[in-house]
Amino acid sequence: MGCTAPEEAFVSDVTAFDPDHTAIVKLKNREAAARGELKLFLRTNDRFREDSLTVRIGTFTPDSLHTEELHRLILPATRRINALKRVVEIPYRRAVELPHAGNYYFTITPTRPTEGVEAVGILFRTEQTDHYGKR
Repeated sequence: MGCTAPEEAFVSDVTAFDPDHTAIVKLKNREAAARGELKLFLRTNDRFREDSLTVRIGTFTPDSLHTEELHRLILPATRRINALKRVVEIPYRRAVELPHAGNYYFTITPTRPTEGVEAVGILFRTEQTDHYGKR
């Protein structure tokens, strides 16, 4: 790998998170054959009450391929005594290879209306290699 950060966040702020309002997240991949792990994350406020959430995830690659799938998010329970915002990270895909440099787009749409979501994003943690190219 080059000199990219081991983890990058790509985020879309949302004003409504329901089946009629899709979050679009652009992941800028700087080098071909990048390998790593993808996580979804939600930034929520005190109106968020879900313990699970099913989302439809569409993926659009720089070479114009498109896939779509349903993914159920199991959200960790938290006990908060204040109304602070929180960020919830959920593993999505491990051992992912992004074969092309360029922009990957992810559309993330809940299957039902969800209150209290302020932003939706993708974390991409790249696998690090040594100076011999070994992972």
